[in-house]
Amino acid sequence: MKRLRTFLIITMMAMGVALAAQAKNTAVLVGEVVPDFTLTDQSNQKVSLSDFRGKGVVISFLFTRCPYPDKCPMLGKKLLDLADLSDRIDKAGQLQVLAITLDPAYDKPEVLKAYAQGFDEKHKNWKFLTGTENDIAKVAGAFGIIYWTENGVVEHNMRTAFIDPSGTLRLVKSGSDWRAGEFAAEIKQYLP
Repeated sequence: MKRLRTFLIITMMAMGVALAAQAKNTAVLVGEVVPDFTLTDQSNQKVSLSDFRGKGVVISFLFTRCPYPDKCPMLGKKLLDLADLSDRIDKAGQLQVLAITLDPAYDKPEVLKAYAQGFDEKHKNWKFLTGTENDIAKVAGAFGIIYWTENGVVEHNMRTAFIDPSGTLRLVKSGSDWRAGEFAAEIKQYLP
């Protein structure tokens, strides 16, 4: 039993290293242009990153069934604060917020619509996105997101990125301890 546990721990560590290496190899670096992608929003409409060329874009990753209050729900609150701030500084028309699910098998457009609870109506510059498992993996990998399912829960690192109006990755925040006001101040310099 002890050997099996040791074997499993070593295997999981090796998989983690491999996933981290894979994410590093495909992740876009600050200063690089972010490749275009197309996903589906909460209204079941196709949305491409290139649709927002000329605007700043904030991208983050979450999922609707997240059981950890300090992860996805906290991130959702910070994105809402950021959307509110963009309204208050008259930059809402210049900033798009995209929240991309890491659980596309469950988070279909109708689930995302219910989760949005009017965020998308109050903030026209906010979209929740889903897609195929492969599409989500590709987009998540481009931003250095590593995720897996453990005991029925999606586990993941947390990154929030800002892409300037030309499509260049300018800022990346890790975790959920960033402040919306400070992030907005950093973003503002890149908006027209």
